Amino acid sequence: MGRALLFAASVMVAFTTMRAAGQADPTAARLLSGGVPAIPVQAVAGGEVLLSVTVSDAGRVGPIDALRTTPPFTDALVSAVRGWRFAPAEDAMRKPMASRVLVGAMFGAPTLNTPTVGEPAKDVAPAATALPMPLTTGMPAYPPNARSAGIVMIETLVAASGKVVGVTVVRSSPPFDEPSMEAARTWSFRPPQGPGVPPNTYAYLLFGFRPPVVGPAPGR
Repeated sequence: MGRALLFAASVMVAFTTMRAAGQADPTAARLLSGGVPAIPVQAVAGGEVLLSVTVSDAGRVGPIDALRTTPPFTDALVSAVRGWRFAPAEDAMRKPMASRVLVGAMFGAPTLNTPTVGEPAKDVAPAATALPMPLTTGMPAYPPNARSAGIVMIETLVAASGKVVGVTVVRSSPPFDEPSMEAARTWSFRPPQGPGVPPNTYAYLLFGFRPPVVGPAPGR
């Protein structure tokens, strides 16, 4: 009887060890499809927007919370994001689960050296700890070879350290793609924290460009 119990216990330990070894890390939600907003025609300055987007276990977009807002860009971005679809996040057992995804957008001002009169960006809500919150951001300069407006969306892979470890163009607008990828690489994030948080998460960054109007140099 003692040997039988010992054998059963050893089998259970081996099974538990194998099961644990077979578990994978949780995975983050990842964009499958979605468009970018048009740059609002009434915008007279640049702006920055950060959104916390709820993604259901079916990959659908739910409630969207604005963390940083700049009128009129916020409403345009929220309207576009409502139509996005995701591959949902999965837990360690590969079961789909609801999650949140960070979406950030920066829009350049339509000027090189003249002041603008638009509203500045304003933080309106704290980000959940499960989100990778930007600590440093950057907007690329308007390329000298560009002649029109454009918006680029970058899928940014954020490591557990908060460092950007991968950038991919998911919505292209030449010749703005390369400057946008270079800018995305300079962003840094507060690492996401909490139970079930994947070791790597995706943040989606949009960069909007408008042809600048060259005015008189400052002081003239």
